[in-house]
Amino acid sequence: MMSICDRYQQIYAIWQQLDQDILELRQTHQQQGGTIYCRQGCGNCCTLAVNCSYPEAALLATTLTDRQRHQILVKLPLLKQLCQAATGLKSFLQSYRDQFGGCPLLDAKANCSSYDSRPLSCRALLSTRPEAWCGIDFSTLHPLEKQAFLSSLDAAVVAYPSHYLAGPLERAAALERSLADEYAAQYQVHISGNMIWLLGLELNSQVGERLARKNDEILDWLLEQQKQYPYLMQVTLRTP
Repeated sequence: MMSICDRYQQIYAIWQQLDQDILELRQTHQQQGGTIYCRQGCGNCCTLAVNCSYPEAALLATTLTDRQRHQILVKLPLLKQLCQAATGLKSFLQSYRDQFGGCPLLDAKANCSSYDSRPLSCRALLSTRPEAWCGIDFSTLHPLEKQAFLSSLDAAVVAYPSHYLAGPLERAAALERSLADEYAAQYQVHISGNMIWLLGLELNSQVGERLARKNDEILDWLLEQQKQYPYLMQVTLRTP
């Protein structure tokens, strides 16, 4: 059975592997005449609701400073409110982007303050359009503007209908599935969801430690949490 320390070393290795893959994919895209517009201080994609696996969130939680922990914890009531008020997933994602105020781990210059420990889903977002497109609410665009944008995308390059490079997203998804499957094989549960919410669970309830101790009540508690907050976490039990 893999120890928590070994699990975290595995995750760091997976992050490094994706970073190397992204470097190669980015170089290939640029050699083919494409441009990646991501830069320091943009932060537009950090207004999106980011999902990640629980083991990644548990590791990220161990790296947070006291200030970062506070920034996470003070946003949890609003996150809970947005989830409970939502009429569906689309409604939640819209209200999250409009009202949540961006990732609480962004610093004053809109840079990620946990850059080295950000999850796969954050690492994999590479924009093939100028940064303004990463912050646009497409529901507010005129239909002709929206159609013009979609027509400009190369579906063989991007994760259509988004403008984000497809290769990194596909690679990150495969690595995340592999990590989640290994985690589920050890703890009999697959947990994923909103990164901020999962960080809050780990900071407040030490879910990772309780799973490692084979706490009999934690699985039922997680399933109940999913029922209460369906847009914030997904829990699937694995039959031994």
